[in-house]
Amino acid sequence: MTEPTGPHPRSVYWRRRALAVAGSVVALVLAVWLVGALIGHGDAAPVATQPSSRPPEPPATPVVTSSSSTTPPAPPPPPPTLPPGPPPPCEDAQVAVVAEVDKPTTPAGQPVRFTIVISNTGPLPCAKEIGRRVRELVVTSVDGVTRLWSSNDCFVTEGSEVRVMQPGERFTYGLQWTGGTSEPGCRKHSRLGAGDYLLTALVAGKASNPVIFRVT
Repeated sequence: MTEPTGPHPRSVYWRRRALAVAGSVVALVLAVWLVGALIGHGDAAPVATQPSSRPPEPPATPVVTSSSSTTPPAPPPPPPTLPPGPPPPCEDAQVAVVAEVDKPTTPAGQPVRFTIVISNTGPLPCAKEIGRRVRELVVTSVDGVTRLWSSNDCFVTEGSEVRVMQPGERFTYGLQWTGGTSEPGCRKHSRLGAGDYLLTALVAGKASNPVIFRVT
């Protein structure tokens, strides 16, 4: 270090140099402290978020739960009520008349059994006259034009039979046809040959559907 020179005593210059060095050291310490304080209390740098390659999730759909309720079946309708007193007379619409032939084909000369079936197709009981005097079986030609035979020509037609017919109840009446013709009063007979014929049943004037049968 260079020796101090000047008009003052040497000790004065050494004290000045010591004060200058001490000030420099204090200034350097303050500068270091200030820089450290600024760095330590600085805001953290924001971290950039990387974009995601996954598509955005759809918004959650609320799940609605419904309580299933089973509707009970409707009760059946009440049965028809029968009015007080005796059953009313049957209407024609609720009485079914059916003609039946025992065999669809019969050799000539052999008897054929015919049957009348009467039933109540209505919902309520009813009263009906189904006696012998109102029942009839008729055989005609296959075209239905020529009357050939009737059960009322030669059989007794007297007798009343009023029946209370329950719903679905069937009444059957049968007889045998010998294969001939007849006329009212049973005056004339003749043997029919082979061929097709029609049978029709009647009850109190109500006719069944005709049934075809054959004589060979």
